[in-house]
Amino acid sequence: MHKLTLFIPALLLAQTYAPARAQTSTKGVPVEIVATATEYVPRTTTVSRPGHSYTDCSGTTSYFSRFDEDTGRLSGTADTDTRCSTTFTPPSESTLATYRRVNYTIVKDERSLYLLSCTQDWRLSPMQSLIIGHAEAEKAEASGMGQWTRCPAFSIGTAYTLRVRNASDARLASVATRKPLKLEYLSSAPLPAPTAEPAPLKSENANGTATARVHFTSSPSGGEIYVDGKFFGNTPSDITPFTGEHSIKVTFGGKEWIRAVQITTGEIHLHAEISEK
Repeated sequence: MHKLTLFIPALLLAQTYAPARAQTSTKGVPVEIVATATEYVPRTTTVSRPGHSYTDCSGTTSYFSRFDEDTGRLSGTADTDTRCSTTFTPPSESTLATYRRVNYTIVKDERSLYLLSCTQDWRLSPMQSLIIGHAEAEKAEASGMGQWTRCPAFSIGTAYTLRVRNASDARLASVATRKPLKLEYLSSAPLPAPTAEPAPLKSENANGTATARVHFTSSPSGGEIYVDGKFFGNTPSDITPFTGEHSIKVTFGGKEWIRAVQITTGEIHLHAEISEK
């Protein structure tokens, strides 16, 4: 279970830094749901508005003329007064943030873990879109109107049949589903090979008698016998420990006799010589 726990975040991390590798399979692979997770992924849209300028001008013109009767000439002067003002608006940008909800599902077969996902978008319902209109739909979604698109929900331990068609198309099918559930295939990772558990050492044979008997004696007699740190009595004594290597200690009067002994089947005699000096 601990090894499986380590593989789950590794799968989630791997899909961030490496492209998915499809393991296409035309035949269904029996799998089991082992973990689910949800992540909110932000998505931003930048709207750019160009700058512009507007110039407004106004003015007056006055004209004065004079006619000379002697010469028959016409002369005149004109004065013009013009005022202009310019309004400038600089370019601007605005960012609209929306979120997607990514639901991760991890399944396993006998040899591998598979990371699948389903992405939910926040959208207006068809009726809301019709009422609000396409032009205002984006603003309405940003202000909180709408609902999440649907994704299938999975229970831990549920059995399915997995078919991976390509790098983004995976199908989960079961007896309970009317049609296969389509998900995105992100990545996979092999499970570690199972290791054989060591067989426990046995102290008895099929007849129920001890396979090893150790006769403990000491000089002087009356020493305390410890096998692997556990007290077993005083010398002389007969005990029947498990076969294998053990740490034997005999103590008397504050002095110790310590040995590492390989216990095998049959009769074994151990004598602890403890100096009284």
